[in-house]
Amino acid sequence: MIRQYAEIDGKLVQTDVDITETKSVPHGIWIEVMAPTAPEIDWMKTTLSVPPEFLMSALDEEESAHIDSEEGAKLIVLDVPIYDTQKKSKNAYTTTPFAIIHTADHFITLCSQDTNLIKDVLSKNKKIEPHKKVRLTLQFLYRLASTYISFLKKIDNQTRIVEKELQNSMRNKELFDLMDLNKSLVYFSTAINANKVVIQKMTRTPDFKQYENDFSLLEDTQIEIDQANEMCSIYRDILAGMMDAFASIISNNLNIVMKVLAIVTIVLSIPTLVASFYGMNFVNIPLAGTDYGFYIAVVGSFLLSVAGAIVLYRYTKRVK
Repeated sequence: MIRQYAEIDGKLVQTDVDITETKSVPHGIWIEVMAPTAPEIDWMKTTLSVPPEFLMSALDEEESAHIDSEEGAKLIVLDVPIYDTQKKSKNAYTTTPFAIIHTADHFITLCSQDTNLIKDVLSKNKKIEPHKKVRLTLQFLYRLASTYISFLKKIDNQTRIVEKELQNSMRNKELFDLMDLNKSLVYFSTAINANKVVIQKMTRTPDFKQYENDFSLLEDTQIEIDQANEMCSIYRDILAGMMDAFASIISNNLNIVMKVLAIVTIVLSIPTLVASFYGMNFVNIPLAGTDYGFYIAVVGSFLLSVAGAIVLYRYTKRVK
């Protein structure tokens, strides 16, 4: 899917691109490419003059954030947070590469998966000027840092929900949820640090320090990405300690249940023992010749069971 954004009369106008009919693209246009097909990749090479190496890097799922330059074009690869659609869990997140390409005439964004980053940039920036490639790149970076903070807050809220469920749980499901959240934080931590390196390189690039407003936005982006990195580190430490603590809690809850079951088993074994004695084939069995022998044995077994339950209850209470 390919869209183009052009500024017309001070407004950003979006149109879909039909590669079979579009042989050239005007200068100063923002081209959005998402999950491109093979013909669309060939169209980008020929019509937009994008180096093939840039396309390979941008569409590689294992590519990490970095900056590259070739043949007058610049590639900026960023790691963007997304929901992990491959797992059937609402607590699983991952990252995917998001490429920004500067050619001599165009600003291009390329991603193999649908992300909310472009929607956030379009909805939360009052003015977007596609011909100002540096400014638009910084707007993407700032929104990306804010997106990480938003995702981290969601993870924190989900952690609190799982924490409440774990307090009285004896299942492993909640621990698996915590494992998914912890794995997501590992992905986020790695991606944030890689994005941070990219931003630090930009601060040493003359293009991003040419205008005061651009450099101010770059500094704000650094502050946001540092905050995201700090939040991610704190949440990882909290989650690691929580997983260890609640693993012990689940084991302790299970031990309590087993203790109760053991007490019930002992109490119920008392009447069983009495009944087994009276089931023996002997002539001189106590109370065998009386009319109320059966009732006496039943009541006696019941009283012995109650006495045993009281003794075990007091013992377990004293042990606590």
